[in-house]
Amino acid sequence: MGSSGKCLVWLTALTSASLTLTGCHLPDGVSPAAANPPASSAADRSREVDTLVHRRHGMAAPPVPSTVSANAPAAVPPARESVLVISDGSDVVRVAGHAVRYPGPVTDAVVSPNGAVIGFVDGLGNIATARLDGTVVRVLTSTDPGVRRAQPTFEDGGSEIVFSERGHDGVWRLKEVAADGRDHLTADKPDPTVAETASDVGDDTAPSAAWFQSSHTQAARSVLVFEHRTPRGRLEIYLADRNQRGFGSSPLLPGRAPAVSPTGEQVAFIGAAGQIHVERLVDGKHHATQVTWAARPTGHLAWSPDGRRIVFSTSHDVESVSSTPLRPGRNPLRIVLAHPGVASLGISTRPIVGTYPSTDPVQAALAVSRAHFVDGTDIPVDETSAEGISWADHVTLVSTADPTAAPAAAAVASGGPILFVRDGRLSPEVRDEILRLLQHPRHFGRPGTVDIVAGPTDVPDSIASELRAAHLRVRRFDPSTAATDAAAATAGGFSSTYVVVSRDDLPAIASSVSGTDPVLLTDGATMPPATAARLDRMPHDAGAPATVYAVGREAQAAVRSSWAGKRSFRIVDVGGRDRSGDSLAAVQRLYDAPGHLSVATAASWSDLLIAGMVGPVLAVDGVHSLTPATRTWLAASQAVLRAVYVFGPSPALADTVGRAVYGGRYAVRRSPADITG
Repeated sequence: MGSSGKCLVWLTALTSASLTLTGCHLPDGVSPAAANPPASSAADRSREVDTLVHRRHGMAAPPVPSTVSANAPAAVPPARESVLVISDGSDVVRVAGHAVRYPGPVTDAVVSPNGAVIGFVDGLGNIATARLDGTVVRVLTSTDPGVRRAQPTFEDGGSEIVFSERGHDGVWRLKEVAADGRDHLTADKPDPTVAETASDVGDDTAPSAAWFQSSHTQAARSVLVFEHRTPRGRLEIYLADRNQRGFGSSPLLPGRAPAVSPTGEQVAFIGAAGQIHVERLVDGKHHATQVTWAARPTGHLAWSPDGRRIVFSTSHDVESVSSTPLRPGRNPLRIVLAHPGVASLGISTRPIVGTYPSTDPVQAALAVSRAHFVDGTDIPVDETSAEGISWADHVTLVSTADPTAAPAAAAVASGGPILFVRDGRLSPEVRDEILRLLQHPRHFGRPGTVDIVAGPTDVPDSIASELRAAHLRVRRFDPSTAATDAAAATAGGFSSTYVVVSRDDLPAIASSVSGTDPVLLTDGATMPPATAARLDRMPHDAGAPATVYAVGREAQAAVRSSWAGKRSFRIVDVGGRDRSGDSLAAVQRLYDAPGHLSVATAASWSDLLIAGMVGPVLAVDGVHSLTPATRTWLAASQAVLRAVYVFGPSPALADTVGRAVYGGRYAVRRSPADITG
């Protein structure tokens, strides 16, 4: 600290009692970066920021390199540690008490849910992201001098950024953009206005979102709140709650500058008298509690990750207050920073790179199924309680001895559980897992289904009989007729959108099957009759034209070929320049910025099938190197990916992928027992 500066105790880390951070208030004309310059290199800055987060919590600095193995848990910070970020419109951002210089001005910085990056408004008025150390800046919108953007917030677990935008007509609306910069959510939309806000005709600002899920057995809480100005000038807080039936948003209560709590169960806001209140979002009743009495908040409220404190901006500083007052009229304020700024708090725990060694596909598949899919008796009763929960209504059985079954098995499973039979015998563990997944509650209405993709030599009829005796429906598919099998597996209904892939391109199939649209197969560049029949029966609606996503050059040729009775449909090419890029293209195009990713080598058919259970599969060619395009996309996805799961016998692949996504800051876990949605 310089002698000319007036020292100040700020906050860096949130505990149950307070926030603490060290720094100093600088005199006018002195840049914070000049008094506390950032490190000389990106790598040093990354380690320095990481070290500061640890030291403020009384922990040892992380090792260098900071990759952590499952055998060294002491080096991993405890769950739900927090990092405080403060921006003031300059190119210097305070990250855990350290002044970090960014390439340009940073306004309204907000920390991503996984604590890996910040989203902000840059000097040209664009929405952008960057790592906490100021590197890997990614601009997500196009420069337009006629619009103004403000107050970005991450939603859906970090997959999208919602922000306020004042258009050329002078009206503020909520817009959204994919946090990784490219996905079909925004790529196909000429107007990326948040759908739930379209009915209120604009004048919407100050979005705040929460996506909370503590385990794969609990439904995710997905909430978006924002400030809406009525035609009469009244400020109201609107709520879009994805855990309730219906679509759209509805007025919650009068107020402004809302901020959703980390669990999505409360919203803090500034009331009509200018003080902060907290409202519980439960049972449709109002439970507002006033938490400040003498404060002068101007906006930009933010919750601590543990929900115990609320940070807010004033015209002259940044302050915090407990979310639960000591008593009515009594709740002391604390100064966070003695000059104006916008504060955001995020989790600083290291993201997970989970590894599943696949020397034994039977055991690897069992481990993944147990970690990812809930017990069949815990199936959610309706769609409002199912978000984030993975459950199964069918299980696919494959023989470890038949790689030719892989294309059909992947398409039939469609992202559901795939289990293996070895030497023609159904092991007790596999049988128990099938029963765990498919023994549904009485109200479910239909039995679970086991799809056997194998001939009777590899999976004998005795296994089918055993499963039928357990009151399960059993279907058998022939591995040699993959295209027919894929079409038959979707025979229960007709979709207006299909993904079509060549049966010869297993990596692209594995990358496509976990999406929302069913997958059909071609015989190379030839269109099979069964696939053509499904495409011919697609519903055609002027508002939602029938669409085929053709993955790879051969599938693209097949869907453009002629056949009797062919109807017109929209074709979207995915990949196709070379087969090695088809997997990456499918992951980029077919998924709405996924919160987790599976990675497997293209050479292992069993690994690709197992990885498909977790969802979107990125197939790579080797364990030590990635293509430049793959590295670029992985780095851009840092804000989105809460976890990455790597399948294969080589531990080197986990480090290769982990460094590409998270730099040096991640924790390796062998066979995680809980794969969240």
